Amino acid sequence: MNKIRNRSLIVWFIVIAFIGGMIYFSINLIIHADVWASKPQNAHLGTDGMGEAGVITDRNGNTLAYSENGTRYYNSDESIRCSLLHTIGDEGRNIGGAVQNVYRSELSGFSFIFGLGLPDGLTFGRNIQLTVDSELSKTAYEALGDNKGAVFVYNYKTGEIIAKVSAPTYDPANIPAIDDDEAYEGVYVDRSINATYPPGSTFKLVTSAAALENMSISELENRTYNCTGSDTIGGNTITCYETHGEESFKEALAHSCNCYFAQLAVDLGADKMTEQANKMGFNKSVSIGSIDTASSKYDVSEADQNELGWSGVGQYTDLASPMTMAIISGAIANGGTPTLPYLVSQVSLPFGIPTIPQGGKSGSQMLSSENASILSDMMRYTVENEYNGGGFNGEICAKTGTAEVGEGKSAHAWVTGFSRDESCPLAFAVIVEHGDSGYLAALPVAAEVMNKALQIYSE
Repeated sequence: MNKIRNRSLIVWFIVIAFIGGMIYFSINLIIHADVWASKPQNAHLGTDGMGEAGVITDRNGNTLAYSENGTRYYNSDESIRCSLLHTIGDEGRNIGGAVQNVYRSELSGFSFIFGLGLPDGLTFGRNIQLTVDSELSKTAYEALGDNKGAVFVYNYKTGEIIAKVSAPTYDPANIPAIDDDEAYEGVYVDRSINATYPPGSTFKLVTSAAALENMSISELENRTYNCTGSDTIGGNTITCYETHGEESFKEALAHSCNCYFAQLAVDLGADKMTEQANKMGFNKSVSIGSIDTASSKYDVSEADQNELGWSGVGQYTDLASPMTMAIISGAIANGGTPTLPYLVSQVSLPFGIPTIPQGGKSGSQMLSSENASILSDMMRYTVENEYNGGGFNGEICAKTGTAEVGEGKSAHAWVTGFSRDESCPLAFAVIVEHGDSGYLAALPVAAEVMNKALQIYSE
């Protein structure tokens, strides 16, 4: 009798545990439905592909992607489609940080309460409006031409991402044969936010900020250096691309003098350089809403004096994403404190009810407002006196960079900066892979994009 009773208790225990487990699983599934639906292994959940997904529009209401009769369509302009591939994505899950991947559950209206197994009319697919400008994105895409690289432009006051373009790319409406084609190498990576590169001389903005934050203005104004084209630091050579002669702090930034900034980094020391790099966004990741981004790197914990010097000019093991450099420029423009970028302006609720619009959040202060103003003036001086205006129509402050990537390979070309025009408060970063010269390869791209932006914002 006791054996029968014990067996019954065990059976009831198993049944109760099973029911409890199912209840826990179901509740957890409902609460975290969006997360489950966004997992690649659960691509079968919700809608089949993106055939019934909501509409994606740009900041001006231009349609970027929509569904009709079970088919997903994209903007009618091929250049716009290609320019926004890494922002919008395709119908698969090839682009990790794309909206159609990360916000798939919102677009499909997926829910374990509504939608699963119900008629299409009850799935409540949502529409998403983005902060990007499709015309400016097209300009950036066409300005990059056949080069691999990226353009990142955002409003440093509001945080709105205005253009986020990565190349190579492809047309999501006519996906080509990508495998084993070198032209599409790394095509699934969004180079604007998820790729990092040696920042080259654009990092001299960080070294300049470290000097301004740790030295007096009079000390820096009186600090001159005679560049002979090379210098010996820590027993090894630091080289410049030319002989600059006697130069001040401001002139050294304009000349992009490696010798000056290598010595400056050594004089500041590893601790102060690391502290300032961390303040300016290195060694941490910044998410764009639900989109993860790559973490930029500055680590001189094991560097000798020569390596510390090279780190101060954006070499050694330094790595940065275009987004990181754009945020740094945006902070300089914004009085020393960055507004963090965001991409999704709003997601509609069921029946077309809009959510409260999102907005950019302030990041941690990178440098004082006084020092930000000084560095801003130095960048403006660089554009006027070293770049001969750089081809910009507006009042642009900028710094180019040429990042060495190893023997036998052409350097990466960089430029980062911002507009001082109050009607066009945009910060930007451009990288052209193996472009060899920031001045010759990246600066013209930035000028074309920023001139178009000024035109758009002036309308």
